[in-house]
Amino acid sequence: MSVDDLQVTPLGPHHDRAAFTCGEATLDRYLREQASQDRKRSLARCYVLTRASEPARIVGYYTLSAHSLRLHDLPEDAARGIPYRDVPGVLIGRLALDVREQGRGLGERLLAAAVEHCARLESELGLRVIVVDALSEGAARFYERFGFQRFGSGELRLFLSLRHVRPRT
Repeated sequence: MSVDDLQVTPLGPHHDRAAFTCGEATLDRYLREQASQDRKRSLARCYVLTRASEPARIVGYYTLSAHSLRLHDLPEDAARGIPYRDVPGVLIGRLALDVREQGRGLGERLLAAAVEHCARLESELGLRVIVVDALSEGAARFYERFGFQRFGSGELRLFLSLRHVRPRT
């Protein structure tokens, strides 16, 4: 199967959530038990990475929700030029890849899809940052490889400024 066979779509009833496992019980449980409820309550949206050849099998997923930060929570260089005390953003609440797919560079592709999605939203809503809460130091380092910055030394909360991220046309 080619990597070009991949597609990101909203989580739907036809997706096989029970077969997904990423190795982190909280992320598996969220997909199985909470994602649909969060959608119904307008708390978050879940997007799944699948292959066109296997549209029900979830390769990975991410969630997005609206987020707001206090201006003073951002580092000075990221806060420069913002005249408001609250900064609009997007939270990537969860990002997970099935264990059968790990080690193939698909986590990077999934994160790139999530960032691209946020960049498209920014062109419509006006957003300044993407925020993630990494589950571990290893996950924080993963996000840092793609330009995310920690809010403080040793923090597992990171952000990426959308000022320099543009959606592909």
